[in-house]
Amino acid sequence: MGRELHRAGIATDAIEETLTAIAGSIGLEAQIFALPTYITIAIGPGWNQHTVMMRLEPGRVSLRKIALINEIYDALRTDRIDYAAASAQVTEVDSRWPGLPAWLEIPALAFIAVGVAMILGGGTRELIVSGAIGICTGILSMLSAKNAIVARLFGVTAAFLATLIVAGFTAFVGPTNIYISIIAGIVVLLPGYSLTLALHELANDFLVAGVARLGRVFSVLLALGCGAFLGLAIVPWVLQAGNVATHPVAATWWIIASICMAIGLSIDLDARIRDFVWVFASSFVALLTTHLLAGTSAHAVAAFLSAFICGMVANTGARYLRVPQAIMLVPALIVLVPGSLSYESVLFAFQHNIDSALILAANAVVAAIQIVAGLLLSQLVLPTSTLRRKPGLIRSR
Repeated sequence: MGRELHRAGIATDAIEETLTAIAGSIGLEAQIFALPTYITIAIGPGWNQHTVMMRLEPGRVSLRKIALINEIYDALRTDRIDYAAASAQVTEVDSRWPGLPAWLEIPALAFIAVGVAMILGGGTRELIVSGAIGICTGILSMLSAKNAIVARLFGVTAAFLATLIVAGFTAFVGPTNIYISIIAGIVVLLPGYSLTLALHELANDFLVAGVARLGRVFSVLLALGCGAFLGLAIVPWVLQAGNVATHPVAATWWIIASICMAIGLSIDLDARIRDFVWVFASSFVALLTTHLLAGTSAHAVAAFLSAFICGMVANTGARYLRVPQAIMLVPALIVLVPGSLSYESVLFAFQHNIDSALILAANAVVAAIQIVAGLLLSQLVLPTSTLRRKPGLIRSR
C-alpha cells in the first residue's frame, strides 16, 4: 500500500498517516518514515523490529490509482474484505485497472494550455501558440514514458522548444505575448503543486521530506530556465517582439476555459470518467473564487481565501459524498498554485532583470504560503483524511 500510494503522488505525511492507520487496524505495531523518494517501514516492537526499505522514483499524481486504493482501503477497514484479499488487490491494481494510453497526453496538454491561455487573457494568437506548445509538450511526455533519456531532459527540451515555437510564430505570422504563450503551454511542468506540498510538509513538521521536495522544485525551475535560456540565445529578438497586451476575459470564456482545463486535467491526472465531474467542479470553484476575490478589498489574501474555500469543498466531498479528498483537491491546487510566477522569475533572471525576478519569486512564495495556510485552516474546521473512511469503523483484528 505504501508503494502504490507513493506512486500515486500522495504527500509523505498522508502516506505515514494512512499506513499507520492500516497497521493498527490489522493488529501490527509499525513505524513509518516516508520521503519523496524513499519509504521505511519498521514492524514490531522496538526491541525486535523487521524493517522494509523501498527506494522509489518521485510519484506522479494518478487520481485513478488514488480512487482504486481508496476503495480497497475502505473495504478493508469496514471488514468487507480481509487482509489477504486487500493485499492481492493492491498488488494487481495496475494490471486489473490499466491507466490511460500515453498518447492521450497530447490532446490533454493542448486542452490545458488553451484553457490557461484564456484565463491569462490571451487572444487568438496566444491560444494558437500555447495550443501548439501543449501538443509539443504532450509528444515529449509520451516519449518520456518510454525513454529514460527523454524523461531526464524533459523540462529542458520542453522549455527550449516552447521558445522556438513562439519565435517561429512571431517571425512568420505576427507577434504574440511570449509569457502567456510559454507559461500556458508548459503549465503542467511548473512545480507550483510541488512547492505547495513542500510547504505543507514543512508546516506539519515533516522537515526532511519538505526540504527534499523544495530541492526538487528548484531543480525543475532550473531545468525550465535553462531550456528557455538556450532558446533565447538562438532567438534573442523574440523578447522585444513578443510584448503584446492581454485582453479582458468575459464570463463565457471563463466557463469554456474551465471545461478545457477539466478535460485536460482529467486525462493528465489519470482520472476515471466518473470522476470528471469532480475535477471540473474543483477547477471551476478554484477559478471562480480567484476571479471574484481579485476584484475585492481582500485581493491581498485571495490565495488564502481561495485555498480555504477549495479545501472546505474537498473536505465536504470526502466526508459526505464519499469522494476521495485528492480527487477534488489536487486539480484545485494545480489551478491555484503560483508556478507561473516562479517560472517567470527565472526568465527575468536570465534577462539580468534581477529586481523583477526577486519580486516575482517572493510573490510566488507568499502565495504558496497563503495556500498552505488556507488548506490547514480548512482541515482544522472540517477534518478529514486523504483516503476516506467512516468514523467508528477502526478496529484491530
